[in-house]
Amino acid sequence: MRHNNHAISFVELLVVIAIIAILIGILLPSLNSARAQSRQLKDATSTRTIAQALSFFAHNNRGQYPLPGSIYKPVGSSNIPPQQGEHLNTSGNLLSLLIFNGSLPVEICISPVESNTDRVVRKTNYQFTPPTALPDALWDPTFRGTPTDEARTFGTVSTTATDPGNNSYAPLVVVGKRRRLWQDTTTFVTPVIGNRGPTYQETSAPASGRYRLTNDATGIFSHTLLIHGPRHSWEGNIAHNDGHVSFETRPDPSGLAYTSANPGTRNSRDNLFINETDELGGDTTPTSLSRGQNILLRPISRVTGANPNYTYTIWVD
Repeated sequence: MRHNNHAISFVELLVVIAIIAILIGILLPSLNSARAQSRQLKDATSTRTIAQALSFFAHNNRGQYPLPGSIYKPVGSSNIPPQQGEHLNTSGNLLSLLIFNGSLPVEICISPVESNTDRVVRKTNYQFTPPTALPDALWDPTFRGTPTDEARTFGTVSTTATDPGNNSYAPLVVVGKRRRLWQDTTTFVTPVIGNRGPTYQETSAPASGRYRLTNDATGIFSHTLLIHGPRHSWEGNIAHNDGHVSFETRPDPSGLAYTSANPGTRNSRDNLFINETDELGGDTTPTSLSRGQNILLRPISRVTGANPNYTYTIWVD
């Protein structure tokens, strides 16, 4: 009786390998796209949760979102000096206030797609007991909105100026005229918090292509470009004060504009990460923040100086 054993030839093996390689080439883009979409949806959920916490706070505070310097009132004192109050209005204190009153879980402040994992980490020792570093504060002062926040001591917990930050997101810079935007409303819709972004510089090109990444560590080499988008451009989730979250594929989204002071360009695209200096009635230099009303999403690490010349330190990575 003869057995008909047929061993796989080398050519047949190559054909099988080629077919597998072709299938992988076809399926891999779809898998990568599905993975990116899943990451984006998870981050959108976190962004929406923060927006909902802002709204919950506003419902109990006459429609206003949290502003630590306006809330802080030490026992035995009806108010604090305005200068001290303004110094408390950092992004870390703002988010910490939401955590302290139970409307925001501490882990939500770290994006599920965080790219700078060495400098942005979850806070594991958040303190809900009354602070000793800042008596009667309604938040943990050692919660760090950025890695460049000031050093703080709270009970037995201390931080240094080189500790990681505990937050992935960039709130609206709530300074000057922009404070009227920091509220829960359906009268006007405006971005209030979202994925942080890189640095840009304005060019002389038309408004649709007016901004380009700076050629440095916070521009074309920024960690923020790895959160969602490809290496050469920014993409991110943005939450608005009416509760909805949009996924934007450019820093100056369609439909977001400000009134320009330049004739012929009355409505210009608003870059989420630039304090435009050609806004009608707005700021004249990027570092002046008191008059502008164009959207500016940046995490503030510290506030120094005195009225009217406060200095707001913004963290960019």
